[in-house]
Formats: sequence, structure tokens, C-alpha cells
Amino acid sequence: MYANVLARSAMRSSTRKVIRSDLYHFENSNGQNIPFNTKNRAGLAIKMTLYLGLGFGAPFLGNLLYFEMES
Repeated sequence: MYANVLARSAMRSSTRKVIRSDLYHFENSNGQNIPFNTKNRAGLAIKMTLYLGLGFGAPFLGNLLYFEMES
């Protein structure tokens, strides 16, 4: 019984913090709610290619370095 009361109390205190959404304000226009600029298409393409390419290539580069160290 006490565990149930404590669980409800914990849920109430955690939901009060989540409900408060006035901490951030974003304009309601396209591209204003993301942390990068979409107007410069060439720069965006380069940044996205580097970000996604390095994330995809990291395991392959790690394997390459590992096998180079073995031989």
C-alpha cells in the first residue's frame, strides 16, 4: 500500500515539471524550430554529408585501423 502511494506521489511531482512548456519559445514559421540554417543549401548539404558520412563510416574506419595494427 505504501509503495502505491509513493509511486503516485512520484508521478505527480515528475509530471508537474514536464507540463511547464513556457520555458522555450519558437516562432511558428518554417525552419525556425531547428538548430541550423536551411537557407544556405550548399552549406547544409556539406554539413549533413559530413555528419552522416562520419557516423556511417566510423565503424569501417575503426576496423581498418584495427586490422592495420594487427599486421
